Amino acid sequence: PAGWPGRRPAARPAPDWTPGRFHWGDAVVVLVYVALMVLGLGLWLAVSLGLVPGDLEAFDLVRDGFTVNIVSYAILVVLVLAVAWRPLVTSLRVFRTGTWWKLLLLPATWLACIVVNVIVLSLIGEAQTSANQAALEEMTTQAPPVLMILMTVVAAPLVEEYLFRHLLIGKLSRWINVWVCAVVSVLAFTLLHFLGTGGDFRLVETVPYLTLAVAITVSYILMGRSFGYAVLLHMVNNGIAIAMLYLVAPLLPDTLPGPTAPTTALAPLLALLG
Repeated sequence: PAGWPGRRPAARPAPDWTPGRFHWGDAVVVLVYVALMVLGLGLWLAVSLGLVPGDLEAFDLVRDGFTVNIVSYAILVVLVLAVAWRPLVTSLRVFRTGTWWKLLLLPATWLACIVVNVIVLSLIGEAQTSANQAALEEMTTQAPPVLMILMTVVAAPLVEEYLFRHLLIGKLSRWINVWVCAVVSVLAFTLLHFLGTGGDFRLVETVPYLTLAVAITVSYILMGRSFGYAVLLHMVNNGIAIAMLYLVAPLLPDTLPGPTAPTTALAPLLALLG
């Protein structure tokens, strides 16, 4: 047996899925993502389709902003599935062994993130609601729930895991040390959620996103760089967070001790659109 004197330990079998090499489809998705989400092409497209008003004075940041996001994510989901459906499906083979403990790790990882968030936020100060989180909370009051759930629980995890784990770690680590890629992925994922602030945010606001990014990144690597596992873990996090906003936040009293809004009280639990 392996481990006996004179016997070398058995090598850990390599997973029978692989992120593969970069190809032209990856470049297309990245360019379209930057155009839609960073350069504002999503807004132009929504205006061109007549889905939102072209007059900025009549533009509702919450309702129309949601429309722009859902249009952008619809395009990106189609592209990601067209380019990466095969590695997504094959990487779900990670569940062929240790199925139950790997499934249980999904909510357990979420719970671990919550514990870390609560501890860290209690040490460094009062929980803060980021601009990204505040916008999402507003959207839950105005956007159709089904579309909101599709965007936050299905579309965002798929697109973001493709970019920040499948590409930045899975494929880039062919040339760069995987843990260097992991650091880049965590920082990029966290900063993504503060693009709209122009750099005007407090460090404490990044804690839930950093926690989530580290948890998904480490899980992705330890699960043999399984794209599908990372997507499912992200979906579980966002699914629980959106359930909190729809089912728990409305039950909290409107007035809490001190200057604390009901959703701010849930801040450590949300990290939404993570």
